Amino acid sequence: MQRKFENKQKNIVVIGAGILGASIAFHLSLRGAQVSLIDASDPGQGATKISFAWLNAYGKDPYPYHDLNRRSLEMWARFARRLGGIDITWGGELRWAVTEEGAEMLQARAKTLQSWGYPTRIVTADELKQLEPRLNFDDLSAASYSDIDGHVDTQQVVRACLAEAADRGAEIYTHHSVTAFDLRQTDTASTIEAVRIGDMTIPCDVVVLAGGADTPALAKLAGIELPLEHTFGATILTEPLAPLFDSIALIHSPRDRSPKVNMRQFVDGTVMIQGGASADSERDDRGKTDAEVDQIMTDAAAFLPALKGVNVKEVQRGRRPIPKDGHPIIGFSEDVSNLYITTTHSGVTLAPLIGEFAAIEIVDDTEVALLKPYRLSRFH
Repeated sequence: MQRKFENKQKNIVVIGAGILGASIAFHLSLRGAQVSLIDASDPGQGATKISFAWLNAYGKDPYPYHDLNRRSLEMWARFARRLGGIDITWGGELRWAVTEEGAEMLQARAKTLQSWGYPTRIVTADELKQLEPRLNFDDLSAASYSDIDGHVDTQQVVRACLAEAADRGAEIYTHHSVTAFDLRQTDTASTIEAVRIGDMTIPCDVVVLAGGADTPALAKLAGIELPLEHTFGATILTEPLAPLFDSIALIHSPRDRSPKVNMRQFVDGTVMIQGGASADSERDDRGKTDAEVDQIMTDAAAFLPALKGVNVKEVQRGRRPIPKDGHPIIGFSEDVSNLYITTTHSGVTLAPLIGEFAAIEIVDDTEVALLKPYRLSRFH
C-alpha cells in the first residue's frame, strides 16, 4: 500500500528504547524527522540487556538471511563512527566439537559459510593453543574460527543513540507505557493519528513498534496480531578481570556435549557468561537460581580456568522476542497503514541495518528490496 505524506518534517513515534528502537530513532533523527521515543522502563533494559551481543552471520540460514546479517555486521564500524565512537570488540568467534558427529557438523558448517564468502576456517589443536593458551580444549575433535565476528556493550550503544537523537531534537519519554492509539478508519485501512501515554497525547505521522517481547501487546492496541513468541534468557556478569583472551572476541563451548557455555569480556574487564539452555537458544522459562548460577560458573571455569572462584556481580534475566519462523518482521502493516513494525531475535547484529533501512522506508516512502522477505504479510 502506498502511503502519502506531505513534504514536511515527519512526526515519528518510536515505541521501545532497546537497541532496535534506539537505532531507528537515531537514524530517523539523522534524516530530520521529529522523533518521540517512548519506553515503559529505562532504555535498554529488556532483551537488549540480556543479549550476548555477538555480531555475526554464523548460524543465519538461508543465504538471503545470512547476507542480511553479513551486511549489517559490515555496517557496525560506520555505525560506531556516526555515534562518535563506541567500544566494539573484534577478534572473531571460536568454537569446537568433542565428538565425531560434532566434528562433521562443524566442518560442514564451515564449508557452507566459506561458499558464502564468510571467513570461517577449521583450525588445528596447535593453532587453538596459539590463539588462546588459557582455554581448556579437552577431547577436541574439531574446531572453527570466524575472524570477522565481534561483540558490543549494548548499553553503551543505546546511550549513544539516545544522546545523539536528543541532540537533534528527539523527545525521550522513559517510564511511560503506551495505553492506546487514536485510530482513524479509512476505506482500506486504519491510520494512527496519535499515541496516548497516560494523560498525554502525541500526534504522529508514523508509529514504529520496537518493543521487544512486548511488541505483540502493543500491536494489539492497533488491532494487529503478531506471530511472535518469546524465550526466557539469563546472563551472568562477573567482577572486572584482567584480559582473558589473547586473540578472539568470544567463545561458544562444544554444542555436541553438555555443559554449554558462552563467554565474552567487556572492555572494562567484566565477563558475560551464558549457560544452560540460554547458551543454546533453547526455550527456558525458568529463572537462574543461586545453585544454577554456581553451576554455570563451575562449567565456565572448566573451559577457562581463570574464572575459578571469580565473584558474580549481577545476574540479568528477561524475555527475548522470537518471530514464529525465526526471521525478522520489518515494515509497514497492511491493516494500519502508518504502523511500522520491527522485531527480531538478531536485534544486536541487525541494529545498524534495520535502523538505516527503516529510516529510508519511513522518510523516503521507498521500499527497500532486501527487506521484502521480512514483511508481516508473509504470515497471511
